[in-house]
Amino acid sequence: MAQRWMLVYEDMTWYEVDVNCSDDLCEIFIYKDKKKIKAKKIKSNDMTKVLRVKDKVTGDYLDLVDFNVMDSFFEENKVIFKNRVGLHKEVRRYIDFSLK
Repeated sequence: MAQRWMLVYEDMTWYEVDVNCSDDLCEIFIYKDKKKIKAKKIKSNDMTKVLRVKDKVTGDYLDLVDFNVMDSFFEENKVIFKNRVGLHKEVRRYIDFSLK
């Protein structure tokens, strides 16, 4: 399955990105803004494909999620969204649970 990384902000906006990590340093390219971010890896979960990184310039914490893996998890566990707020809560729960 191909990877489809998304950058998820605290306000639950997300953008498709390309992620390249070597050890604990990551370079993130945001397609929409055509902008590169250099960040330090804080936590990661290889099974659920979730990363938390800290932006080296602003100091903000950013969450990265492989949406293909997350979507498969939701389908296998029959997670159903009744509205957009429900989707956002499940995405945040998935990220937080993966990084505990």
